[in-house]
Amino acid sequence: MTTRNRLLTSVPILVALLAFVSSPFAQSGKPPRDLAAIQRKVQRSADLQRQALGALSEPTKAVRLAESAYTQLKAAQDDMIINATTAKSLDPIQELNSRKVNQALLLVQEAWDALGARGVDPDTAVAVARDRLQHALRLTNSLLATGF
Repeated sequence: MTTRNRLLTSVPILVALLAFVSSPFAQSGKPPRDLAAIQRKVQRSADLQRQALGALSEPTKAVRLAESAYTQLKAAQDDMIINATTAKSLDPIQELNSRKVNQALLLVQEAWDALGARGVDPDTAVAVARDRLQHALRLTNSLLATGF
C-alpha cells in the first residue's frame, strides 16, 4: 500500500473518529441561558403582579409595580427566546410557554396602560387593570407550574 493510499484511508477514519468523540461535547444540551434564572425572573414578575393587584387603591404605586412586573417578564422572555433559537430541536413546551409569556406581557402592559391613562374614569381604569393583572397572574403561575 502506498503512502498516498494509506493517507486516503486513514484521513476519513480520523475524521469520523473526531466527529464521534466531539459530538457529545458539541451537543451538551445545556441552554445558553440558565433555566433557574429564567424561573426566578418569572417568579419575581408574578410577585410584582400580585403586589400591583394589592396596590390598585394607589394607582401610582400600582403603575410602578406593573412596570416592574413587565420588565421582569420581558427579561425572562428574552432569555427563553435565546434558548429556543439555540436549541437543537423544537420543544412543544417551549412553544406553549412562549405563547403564555406573550399573552401575559400583553395583559400586564394593558393593565399598566389603563392605570396610567389620562382622562379615564379611575374606577374603570382600576377595574380594567384588575382584570388584566388577574389574567396575567394566572398565565404566569401556569408558566411556573409547567417549568422551563
